[in-house]
Amino acid sequence: MANGVKFSLKLLIDEMRNKVVLAEAEQDFVDVLLSLLTLPMGKIAGLLKDHKTVLGCYKNLNKSVEDMDCRHFENDDFKSLLLSPKSSKDIHRKRLKLNMSYTSPTEFFVCPSFFKSASCGSRAYSNFNTSKCSCGALMDAQIHVQEEEQVEKVIGDVADGVFVNCRSSFIITDDLKVTSNSIGDLMKVLKDLGYTGYSDLQETLIDVGFEEVVSLLGCLFTSEAPLTSVFLKKTCMTSMRMHEMLSPPKVKKGNANPGGACSVKVFVRKIDSKIIYAECNEYFIDSLLTFLVHPLEMACSLSNDNTIFGCVGNLCRSQCRGAASTSCNLPAFYICSTNNLLDYAHYYSVTYECWIPLKEYSSRKVARYIDRSLSKSGNIVSMYPKVNPGSSLSCGSGFMKRKTKFVVSDDLTITPMNSSSTIGLLRKMQVDINDLEEFQISITKAELISILRASLVSSSALTDGLSNLLVKKPKIET
Repeated sequence: MANGVKFSLKLLIDEMRNKVVLAEAEQDFVDVLLSLLTLPMGKIAGLLKDHKTVLGCYKNLNKSVEDMDCRHFENDDFKSLLLSPKSSKDIHRKRLKLNMSYTSPTEFFVCPSFFKSASCGSRAYSNFNTSKCSCGALMDAQIHVQEEEQVEKVIGDVADGVFVNCRSSFIITDDLKVTSNSIGDLMKVLKDLGYTGYSDLQETLIDVGFEEVVSLLGCLFTSEAPLTSVFLKKTCMTSMRMHEMLSPPKVKKGNANPGGACSVKVFVRKIDSKIIYAECNEYFIDSLLTFLVHPLEMACSLSNDNTIFGCVGNLCRSQCRGAASTSCNLPAFYICSTNNLLDYAHYYSVTYECWIPLKEYSSRKVARYIDRSLSKSGNIVSMYPKVNPGSSLSCGSGFMKRKTKFVVSDDLTITPMNSSSTIGLLRKMQVDINDLEEFQISITKAELISILRASLVSSSALTDGLSNLLVKKPKIET
C-alpha cells in the first residue's frame, strides 16, 4: 500500500453554490476509484475505523471476531480469514498505482502422498494446511503457485488499465458518474447539470492521496455528493429516505434457497419494539460473518434493487469498467453449507493442472509446481479445490464450532454464550425484565438481506432488519 502516492485532479467548482461540479482525472485515479467496488466489506470497515458514524455494525462484527477465542471457530484459519478477508480481485489490485488493501498471497496445500508413486489418489488441494485428505492425512505439503497463475484470466500488459477498459482521461461528476473525457462529453455533462458556460465556474488543481480516497470511500455511505463533501469539507447527506433503504427487500423469484432457514429467539423491548438481543446457534452467526467478506458491489447488489447507495450504483454502471472489475465473486473457501442462506450463484475457484514426474518423486531432483503450460515429460492431472477445512470436498462445515449458542446485540456485536454470563447480559441491558418480550422468528434469505441492508446504514441492524416479523401476540381475553 503506497500511502505516499498522489494523483492530480482538476476540479470544476461552482463557488456561488460551494459545490464541485465535476472532476477531470487520469486513468490511474479512476482505476483506484473503481477498485473500491471490489474491496470486501470487512476491509472497508477497517479502512473507515476512524469514521465513527459509518458502518458501525460491520465494525462490531470485526471486533467480535477479533475478541473471540480461536476455540470458538471450526478451524484456526477462519479467524484470520475473516479479519483479513480476501477477494477474487486481490491480485488485480496489486497492479494499481495505489492499492487500498494489501493481502498476502493465497497458499496451496496437498496430501503428502500426492507426488509419491504410492499416491492415495486424491486430486484435491486446499488453501489451508489444517485440512484433511480423503485418506485421513493432513494436507500440509505446500505447493508454490505464482500469483499470476491464481486468476482465471491473464492479468494483461502493465500499460493497460486494471479496472478501466480504455486509455483515456475521465470526467467524474459529484455523484461519481464516470465517463471518458472528450469535448462533447464535457459539454453534455455540463448541460445536463444546468450550466451553459464557464462564467460561474472556477478551475482548481489538487493532489489526492490515500487519505482522500478513504474519505471518498466513507462518503459513499453518507453523501450524495462525495467530491463536494471531501474536497470542500461540506456535509451533503444523502436524500434517500431511510424507510426506503430499510424496507423489506424484493427477493427475485427463483433465487430463494429452498429449505434455507434458521431459527432465532429475539428479546424485544415493549416500549419501543427495539430488539435488545438475539439468541441463536452457529448457523445464523455463519451467515452474519459472511457480511465481512462480501465485496462492496456484491453487498449492494444483494439488496436486489437500486434504492441503496446511489453513488455506488453510479460507479457500478460506469461504461468505462473493464472485465476485471466485474463478476467479483466470493473465494471458494468462504462458501459453506451453513452460511449459504443467501444462495450464492457463483464463487471463485480455480482448477489447476499439475505435473507429476514419472520417476519416483525426490524433493532434491524434481520441483513441485502447478502450471498451465506443461511439458509431456510426466503425467498431467487436474487438481480440484477442497473448498475449506470441512470434511466435505464440495462444501465446508462453517466458520463457527458446531452446536454453539451465541448472543447477538442489535448492533451486531456477537458473544459466545459459553464465554459470557447471562446474568451479566441482563444487567447490561439495563431494562426492566417485565418490559421484555420474547419472539421466535425464522431467518430466511429475505430476512438476511434485510439485516445486510440495515447494517450498511444503521446501528440497529436487527431492529431495522427484522421489525416486520415482530407481530404482537394477541391478548387472551379472560
